[in-house]
Formats: sequence, structure tokens, C-alpha cells
Amino acid sequence: MIVSPDGGGFHGVTDIALSELGMARNVALSVPHFLFLESVLANTDLVAMVPSRLVRNNNALQLTEPPLEVPGFELLMLWHERVHRDPAHQWLRERIAKTV
Repeated sequence: MIVSPDGGGFHGVTDIALSELGMARNVALSVPHFLFLESVLANTDLVAMVPSRLVRNNNALQLTEPPLEVPGFELLMLWHERVHRDPAHQWLRERIAKTV
């Protein structure tokens, strides 16, 4: 299983790390975002490489360290200029930044 925001991608950083070791994986499902991934993992026998902070509080999932080093990714927040100075929007951005 892989998260592919652009839809339908079946190749990512895990595949690159595996190929450097002469290995490959079979991706059975591509989902558009991490929110959907947690539900699918909890209700199927699929596995996925995900940031542990996203699933560590889900008792339906088993977590284990990956058997290889996989690079992380950068998170970005984007917003329209019209809400840049909005106090409620600033508050929300601050809360999001503190959770990452």
C-alpha cells in the first residue's frame, strides 16, 4: 500500500530504497492521503511504510521498525493571502506546526 497524493502512483521512496538493495515490492493499493490509509490498514491484511506519529495511537495496528532506512519527506502548509493575518487561521497554523 502506498500514499500517492497525485493519484495512482505505485512507486515512492520506499521503492527507491529497496532498489538500492536489489529488492522490490508489490504495491496492491494506492490511496490519495494518509487519513484514508489508517482505515484501510485496520481493516485489511495490507502493510505500509508510514510515519509512526500518524498511527501510534491506533490499537488495531501493529507497528514495527522498517528493515531498511527510508528517507522521510517534507511537510508544507499553504494558505491564501486573504487569511494570512486572520487570528483564527494563525491559531490553527500554530497548532498544526506544534504537532509535527
